[in-house]
Amino acid sequence: MDQVALIVVRAVESGASTTKGIIDATGLSRLKVDRALNALEKQKLVFRESQGSWALGIPEAPTVRECGSCTLCCKVLEVTDVGKPVNQACKHILAGGGCEIYQQRPRQCRSFSCTWLQGHLDDDWFPEKSGMVPHFGLDAFNVQVDLDCPDRWREEPYFSKLCELSLDGLRVGGRRRYATLVIVGSDRYLLLGRTIVPDPTLFGTAFVPVTRDTFRYWKARSLEHLQRLNDRVMEIQRIQQEFGSCAIPDDDDPHPPYRPALLELSKNLRLVS
Repeated sequence: MDQVALIVVRAVESGASTTKGIIDATGLSRLKVDRALNALEKQKLVFRESQGSWALGIPEAPTVRECGSCTLCCKVLEVTDVGKPVNQACKHILAGGGCEIYQQRPRQCRSFSCTWLQGHLDDDWFPEKSGMVPHFGLDAFNVQVDLDCPDRWREEPYFSKLCELSLDGLRVGGRRRYATLVIVGSDRYLLLGRTIVPDPTLFGTAFVPVTRDTFRYWKARSLEHLQRLNDRVMEIQRIQQEFGSCAIPDDDDPHPPYRPALLELSKNLRLVS
């Protein structure tokens, strides 16, 4: 999936449900957005609901548990086909759990299953107990937090597990990398280990490790900006490999060539120390 398609996916995941909404959220041209949506629709990664709204088409994953009395996803998630906004209980919830239109529920509901249902998390994460609905998007592990307990994700055992999942998602391996994103009402937090990035942009975040589980980061404002940030990160890593260390700059708008400025900053910091 190319970068433009990823940005469109992130916009849809963040609540942009119309083509105009995606354009407004991303700043991309209509042509680029239309091309990305067409490609994603052909791959069945997004789809149009009956009301014309765009929604993610996450492939259904097998479940090993049952919802029981839990209906938290029917409260905290948006379902445009039944006119249900985010963080508002669905009118179709039955007393004691369940859905009165289960057999005719929208595709967005049919394709959804939280990661607790899929067996990826232990019973501490049962949504009715934790107050959080964890689920995988196309390139992110999302945790939608109930506004009745907005700081639950910062508590233990949840925060340590989120840090662990975040570090797993950042590692390059056989699986595709994923971001770990916590959503609390209109607030969003990207986790880089124990480093919390408030209000991450749709274009991405460049980062470099400071310790095993903390990072220095810079938020990108455009695809071109993200490329420059990542190019500087690569130069920082090359200097670290060559000399054992490299100063990490504070500025978030680098321009090539990056190496001379990084070496000069490292030299100056060594003189000060």
